[in-house]
Amino acid sequence: MPSGTSVRHPLAGLTRDFHRIGPLDRPIEPWMCAELDQHAAQVCEGITASGGELNARTLGTYLHGFLDGCLERGWDSEAVEYDWETLRVLAICRLAKDRGFVR
Repeated sequence: MPSGTSVRHPLAGLTRDFHRIGPLDRPIEPWMCAELDQHAAQVCEGITASGGELNARTLGTYLHGFLDGCLERGWDSEAVEYDWETLRVLAICRLAKDRGFVR
């Protein structure tokens, strides 16, 4: 099987969806690049600090838990253009693409 995540994997689906609305395939503004880098570093640290290894499974599990928490708090991705939660999800998607977890 080629490297990358199956299109059925939550990371692949969400990355595809956010790719349409987010700046993942074109140059981005410096402020956003810094924000996404900071979010990605925090995600990596959170996964590895708990003894996990950063891979498609652990990143997908993190994403699932993060989105569950957002939904429990009533977050709506269409309510604000680039709120904290949207930036975190974009950072996860970008991290998944950069690490080759999704195609």
